[in-house]
Amino acid sequence: EKWDSMTRRWRDNSIVQLVRLFLIDEVHVIKDESRGATLEVVVSRMRTIQSSLWRLSENHDVVPPLRFVAVSATIPNAEDIAEWLSDGKMPAVCLKIDEDQRPVKLRKIVLGFPCSDNQTEFKFDLTLNYKIASVIQTYSEQKPALVFCATRKGVQQAASVLSKDAKFLLSVEQKQR
Repeated sequence: EKWDSMTRRWRDNSIVQLVRLFLIDEVHVIKDESRGATLEVVVSRMRTIQSSLWRLSENHDVVPPLRFVAVSATIPNAEDIAEWLSDGKMPAVCLKIDEDQRPVKLRKIVLGFPCSDNQTEFKFDLTLNYKIASVIQTYSEQKPALVFCATRKGVQQAASVLSKDAKFLLSVEQKQR
């Protein structure tokens, strides 16, 4: 969102014109209803800025191409994103790093919880937050655990519930601090 506002008047902002590497962390946000459109606009604008600078430059070697690096641990259509980021001069390279490359292997646990008929999807998501603490306690073996949430708001809600239910994680001394 901040980069969006900085790049709206990119001709007046020399810093924007100096960017040569554009890292898109968590590119799967592109499908998010509230933030995806902004990410799409920013990437498209950066591509436009690059092509405009290239066209305005008399010596095309002076303006090196803008490189895009998009990363995500959860995007199912990486090839589509690579194609979108490609340009006519240089096609994108799509690298999928599988779990064999991880220095520490992940242990994945998939649990199913029924949703009652009278419960909305929103309410169901909220009730799942209250199950996280017991799932962590059951499966973490006192080791760090990752909990994936679909949205930023979902992360905030889950963290809020977990912080109130952190008694299983912290000693009395840690809670007092």
